[in-house]
Formats: sequence, structure tokens, C-alpha cells
Amino acid sequence: MANESTKLSKAELEELCLKQNIIIEREDPFNNTKIFLPNIEKINKMIREFDFLVDGSSRGKAVNEISKIERFLYENEENVDIKSQYLATYYSNASMYIENHRSLIDDKRSENWKYLFVSYFKLEDIYNYFNKKSSASTFFKEYAIYNDMVDLTYNVKLMEYLRSQVELEIPVDDDKDMPGKIDEINLKLAILHELGFIEKLSGMIPDNTMPNMAKFLTVICNEDPASWRDILQKLKNINLQNDKDLLTELNLNKAYEIMTVFGIDIEKK
Repeated sequence: MANESTKLSKAELEELCLKQNIIIEREDPFNNTKIFLPNIEKINKMIREFDFLVDGSSRGKAVNEISKIERFLYENEENVDIKSQYLATYYSNASMYIENHRSLIDDKRSENWKYLFVSYFKLEDIYNYFNKKSSASTFFKEYAIYNDMVDLTYNVKLMEYLRSQVELEIPVDDDKDMPGKIDEINLKLAILHELGFIEKLSGMIPDNTMPNMAKFLTVICNEDPASWRDILQKLKNINLQNDKDLLTELNLNKAYEIMTVFGIDIEKK
């Protein structure tokens, strides 16, 4: 995007951003130097416009695709097998897309999203946003984060529709579709973690938190009482991304697959 800011030096750009309150100046206590931080109150305006445009664009895409699906289902109203296969393909594709972009979903839900959002843009980009002459829509479309978020939000909206259609159109044999008994403790803990149960439980146990939580989970998971110390170690390694972390890709995929069977809305957990 050609603009005047490309002619500015870093110091000149920082000075302009300071004058417009886009960034704020702070002292680094460790080496007594000046550092510049994004002014989150100012950035909030950028985020609100970004979210508004993402929602509008993704909603339009979803409405168009849902209309296409509805037309196909109507034209094949008498052919249950074709409708089931058609919906299953859409469901699988949307589900796979969401899983492949789960880190972006987690970032968006994070308390640090405002700072993560800023990291997708250079200071020059942010300056250009607050001094743009074109529309915000034109501005954001040039950035990968905008297009990625539109596609992700579109798939989430499409999935919400598909879940209701799958329940209506695909015959369900309750016994046949029931997952088998879960014997693997790592999978049990992965499911409880992804449901937010472990995090909530830790906040409800004020004293001797980790050991008491490990003992409680040992009991409710019907494990050998003597194994509570092993479970304690598993809890301590959650999210550390080491070889003892039970949140492996395999365990998480199995967990999401099981939860989906029961209609658990993983995106809104």
C-alpha cells in the first residue's frame, strides 16, 4: 500500500505516533532506556472496526453457502443417502478447518488478544490505519490476519448451521454411535481439560490445590487410588509441551471427536 509513511524514518514514525497517541512512551527499568508501547485504548477502535468487518463479511459468506446447501437438500428431498453424504462432507470440511486453526481461536479468546492483535501489524501499518484515506474494509483486506479470521468465522457460523442439519437429516442409531468406554487416563484428563473442568476445579480448591485435585480426579475417573501421584505429575505437565504433556495432538483429536458425538459446542466452551 503506497503512502507517505513509507518515506518516514523509524524515529519520525515513532514521533508521529506519539503525537497521535497511537503509542505511549515508557522507561525500561532494567536499562533506563525509552520503550514504546501500543496505546490499547486507541487500538480498541481498530479492533472494534476489525471485528465488525470480519463478522459482516463472514456472515455474508455463510448465508450464501447455507442457501446453496438448502437448495441442494430441497432438490434431493427424497434421497436420504445423498443428503446425508452431502452434509457429512460439509461438516467434515468445516470441522477440519476449525481444528487446523484452533490456535487462532484460542488467541482470539485470550485475555491477551489485544496485544496479540497488535503483533500482526507493523507500527507503520497501525499509523496508516489511523491516517487512511480509504475505507477500513479496503485497508484490512490487504492483511492475512483479516482474511484468515473471515474464513475461520465463516466456518464457525457454517458449523453452527450444519450441526442442526445433521441432527435433522442423518438418522442416528443411539447405541451404534455411542463411543466405547474410555479406559485411558490421559484421554480422560484431556477431555476434562478441554471442557475447562480442571481449570475451574483448581479455583475451587484453595488449600493443597494440586494434590487434592489429583486425588479427586483419581476417584471420579475410577482409577487405582494409589495412582493419584501419577495423576499429580500429569497435571503438573499439562500445557508444558514436553514429552510428558498429555495434551498431544492424538489425545486432543480423540477428545474433540468424542465431545462432538454428544453435541458439545467446543467453540463456546
